[in-house]
Amino acid sequence: MKISLRSLRSRFKLLFFFAFLCVQFGCLFLLRPRKDFQESKSLMPPDYTNLDFWAAHPDKKDPADEVPPSSSYKDRQKEAQADTFFIHPTTLLARPKYWNGDLNDASLNERTNQGTIRTQASAFNDCCRVYAPRYRQAALIVFMENTPEGQQALDLAYEDVKAAFLYYMRTWNRGRPFIIASHSQGTRHSVRLIKEVIASSEYKKNLIAAYSIGFPYKPEEIGLPVCKSEKETGCAINWNSYEWGNSPKRLSERYDPSTVCVNPLTWKKDEEYAPKSMNLGSITHKFDKVILGAADAKCDKGALWVHKPEMRGFPSLGKDDSLHLVDFHMFYGNIRKNARDRADQFVQ
Repeated sequence: MKISLRSLRSRFKLLFFFAFLCVQFGCLFLLRPRKDFQESKSLMPPDYTNLDFWAAHPDKKDPADEVPPSSSYKDRQKEAQADTFFIHPTTLLARPKYWNGDLNDASLNERTNQGTIRTQASAFNDCCRVYAPRYRQAALIVFMENTPEGQQALDLAYEDVKAAFLYYMRTWNRGRPFIIASHSQGTRHSVRLIKEVIASSEYKKNLIAAYSIGFPYKPEEIGLPVCKSEKETGCAINWNSYEWGNSPKRLSERYDPSTVCVNPLTWKKDEEYAPKSMNLGSITHKFDKVILGAADAKCDKGALWVHKPEMRGFPSLGKDDSLHLVDFHMFYGNIRKNARDRADQFVQ
């Protein structure tokens, strides 16, 4: 029986807020996987020759092809002269069986499809053909506790991402310009992929930009310069959103003036304020409309301060009022236009 989008969204919210409450009230044991990490190694590895192991791919119909129904946006993948390789964030929530995602889990795959692929990866369908691999993602608990099992789960997930990228380069890229895009856990993997595989190889010459968003890092960790203008190429972009005036509590040691923060309204690495009149369009998880002028932005010591949008659909989390869940959503229209501008600049 096919699950409705509304039901999927409701389940996702329940799972996420259950996980959030566990973090807040010290019941992380309820998020810990039921099996030892060694069991994760027995999970079926992805076969990237099979399009079933791609959440988004130009040769299949998928949620990355979609645009908000009431918008003027168009899916232009068929005519695009560039690609986007998108690495999705964590969708393995609550208490899973394994430390890593099971690629045979249909409900997990559908949660990834209708959540992050639809509302994040689709931002790049104006400029690029979109490729997004499924991978044995690490469970949410990995980002709440520092354990040997957690690092092993991240390493296993990264090996899938790396294999997918190398297969994409060998099979479909064929010298085309490309963007790396990611969020949260996906950015943990994209930063490592760029540093270890792309920045020191011939692949770098065709890299338009890295929209590696939602995890704090320094330029030396990714091996690329920070983007300082709206059409610069070969550079990295990041922001981590918080309600105005709040300082990050989690990973606080990673935030300082050298942490990569590019303002998604001006595309500059500075601490100048950008008013919400510069915001070209935000979306909620419902993906039903584009909301103009919903959010402003200002970088502050590596974090992005935002006056929380007044309408519903932009939840903040934690004691530091993180807007992590909507890093992409608040600036969807600006991301969409900027990716097109950079791709056009690179091609020309």
